[in-house]
Amino acid sequence: MNIIWHGQSLFELITAPAKNSFTRRSFASQNLAGQIKIVIDPFSEEIGLKVPKLEADIVLVSHSHHDHNNVKAVSGSPSQISEKLGRASPFLISGPGEYEIKNVFIQGIASFHDDKKGEARGENTIYTIEAEDLKLCHLGDLGQKELSAEQLE
Repeated sequence: MNIIWHGQSLFELITAPAKNSFTRRSFASQNLAGQIKIVIDPFSEEIGLKVPKLEADIVLVSHSHHDHNNVKAVSGSPSQISEKLGRASPFLISGPGEYEIKNVFIQGIASFHDDKKGEARGENTIYTIEAEDLKLCHLGDLGQKELSAEQLE
């Protein structure tokens, strides 16, 4: 798995492709069949950083502030052509729950963006991502001083 940090809380995860399954694209594009691209918390230009051009199968958003939810900056991967839209569109996850997309297991865990149970800055979602026998955790913009026993479970 490749993990790329693009600044702020924006990460791009690229899972390894399935063995012996190549597309007809050039190796330069590194678009291999079975490869899954996940983008977490894409930011907007308002934070003062250049927004990278990103392509993904899955986009995770921890909360609705502009420094974490610029989903328009992420195009879908060519394997995700939406019949309804006629263009590539990534699968968007923006809250708690359990998800399985293309052998990637994602759990969104409710949390708070502040230490006042969300009263000041609202809610946040912590994500655990399981792929390639790895389990990663992205805390988003966690503001709680401590995680509860339920969140740790």
